[in-house]
Order: sequence, then C-alpha cells, then structure tokens
Amino acid sequence: MFRRRRNGGVVHSGRVSEPTSLEAFAHLLDALPCGAALVSRDGRIAYANARLCAMMGRARDALVGATLLSIYESDREARERVRRALEHFDEPHESEFYLPLPNGERLPVLAAARPVAGDNRAAEFRLVTMIDLSPQKRAEAELRSQYEIVAELGNTFLGQAESFKNYSELLEENVRERTGELRDANLDAIYMLAVACEAKDQDTGRHVRRIRDYAEAIARELGFDPRDAETIGYSAVLHDVGKMHVPDHILKKPGPLTDEERAIIQQHTLAGERILSEKPFFHRARLIARGHHENWDGSGYPDTAARQEIPVEARIVHLADVFDALTTPRVYKLAWTSADALGVIRESSGGMFDPDIVKAFDSLYARGAFSKP
Repeated sequence: MFRRRRNGGVVHSGRVSEPTSLEAFAHLLDALPCGAALVSRDGRIAYANARLCAMMGRARDALVGATLLSIYESDREARERVRRALEHFDEPHESEFYLPLPNGERLPVLAAARPVAGDNRAAEFRLVTMIDLSPQKRAEAELRSQYEIVAELGNTFLGQAESFKNYSELLEENVRERTGELRDANLDAIYMLAVACEAKDQDTGRHVRRIRDYAEAIARELGFDPRDAETIGYSAVLHDVGKMHVPDHILKKPGPLTDEERAIIQQHTLAGERILSEKPFFHRARLIARGHHENWDGSGYPDTAARQEIPVEARIVHLADVFDALTTPRVYKLAWTSADALGVIRESSGGMFDPDIVKAFDSLYARGAFSKP
C-alpha cells in the first residue's frame, strides 16, 4: 500500500521511500480521462484517481486500502467474477461490469485490467480502468422502447390482417375486393415493420423484398400450393425482426465479433419469436424468426435442431438469406458474384442446408430466377 507525501515520495509499509516508477505511474492515472485504480495482487486498492472517486461517489481515503471483494460484498455473483479475475492477475481482461454507488444504484462501466509493466514492485500491481457506460445504456434503452412501440403497432396491424383474411371468405364479391385492398394495406404494414427493423442496414427494404421473392419461389419449386408459397414469402419478410434488440455498435461492427457480441446477435432469433404475435396469421413467421439460423446437420442456433426438426419454412429462408447476404455488400465485405455464392450453397448441401432445398434452388438458378437487380 502507498499514499502520497508532500515531497513527492510515498509511504509504504510505514517507511518513507524516494519516488519510484510506480509512484510516477500513479501520477499518470490522475491525467487519464476515465476512472482508474492500481490494484495489488491480493485485490487491495493501492491508488484511485479522482475520476474513479467521483464516479463511485466516495472519498479516496474510503477506497485506498479497501479490497475489491469488500466493495462487492453484497453481490455474490460480482464477488465471484472479481475472484476469478484475481486468479488470472497477470492476464489482460476487459468486460462490462458495474460500480456500486452509495445510494444502492449500479453504474454500468467498461472495465479493463492490465498488468503494470516495470520493476518487480510494479509487477505486483494491476491497472484497472473504468469507462462510464450509463449514457450509452440510456440511449439503447430509449431506442429499444421506440422499437417496442413500432413492434406493438405492427402486431396490431397484422392481427387485423388475419381478421380481414377470414372475413373475406364470408362476404360477396364486392366485399371481397374491398377486403383484398385492406389485406394489401396490412401486408404493407409488414414491410413497414420489417424495414424499421432493417433500418440499420444500408440495403433496407430491398433486402426483405428479395427474401420474400426468393422464399416464395423456392416454396413453389418444392411443390407448395401458390397460397402457401405466398404465405411463406411474406412471413419471411420478418425473419430478422429480432435484430431491433441488437445494439448498433455490434450490427455495424466492421471487424470480427467477440464471443460475447456473437452471443448477443444470436439472441435475435429468440427475440423475433417473442415479438411476433401468437395469432395463427403469424405462425409461419414465428417458425422462421426462431429457426432461420438452424443448420441441416445440427450445427446452427438457437436450438441446434437438425434435419426434419427444423421447420421447412425456416430451412427455405435460411438458404435464401445466406444467398442474399453473400451477394450483397456489407460493412465487413464486398458482394460475391451469384456464381460464387451458388458454389458455396452447393458445397453446403447436407451440412448447412437441406439437400432438397439446394436442388430446388439450383433448378431455379439455372432458369435465371435468382439474378440480382
């Protein structure tokens, strides 16, 4: 443990020493634009800069000398995370965490820990920095609330579409024509919701319309009657509705994703199923939302389902979505040629994709059904 002395030295184990590289390092902590602390190998706080004290609402004297485990004394899970981090003291670490505040609230932070380079004494310390994430968290919460409102409105519109669909069968021809117009209007509501969910993607509405056309064409090629094929097509439009719950900084990240970021993206399948209404009109859309990332060989997510366990609608959309993703430019890649994408799909038959669906796609491709606009 050490504390500052007026002449620039430090007090350590009751003895005054000359300034060391570690003391100089502590001076640097005061210049950092984020909260920072030096933590000893036994988990005690040797120094905390002014920003960290302000973030935690505590005086420096209340922090210096305290152990990290005592700060998280009331949170068993947090204490366990701290204990595991101390066990790997010499390894760099970065994750989202929180700082406990005196009023009982939690301040979300991005915590990063690195060993201190220097002499033997410095090696016994670890630099921990804390960046306040509360502004980002508030912004994400507001955006999520807005998306939920849009999703609820979409469910209302789409629920009405189901009622109009059933009603049309009981009315005279002139009423049926009117109902058809209303049904078209509600299908437009599906596109509005889908485009709202895809608003983070520069391709926006064109992507969901291509997915609808591809899925409907494959369903027809597989032998579905025209009405069922059409239903699969417009249900496919909502395959990624769950992405409204994925933060922008992950969806638009140009580089490789971390395991944590990949796990967050994979949750969009479950979120999409939850968002869509349980009314019969959305039955196929719910199957597609949950299952369109399952692989024929059982290596997909979220359920690692395989073969016939995967709804056929989801298998169809899975292939259509991959083809469109490969042949469309993204922030992290250029667009592939259709021929190159076809080669990957053929190679993935029996692995990622249902072989029968690959055959149907291959036949359609040969007839020019999948040429990009």
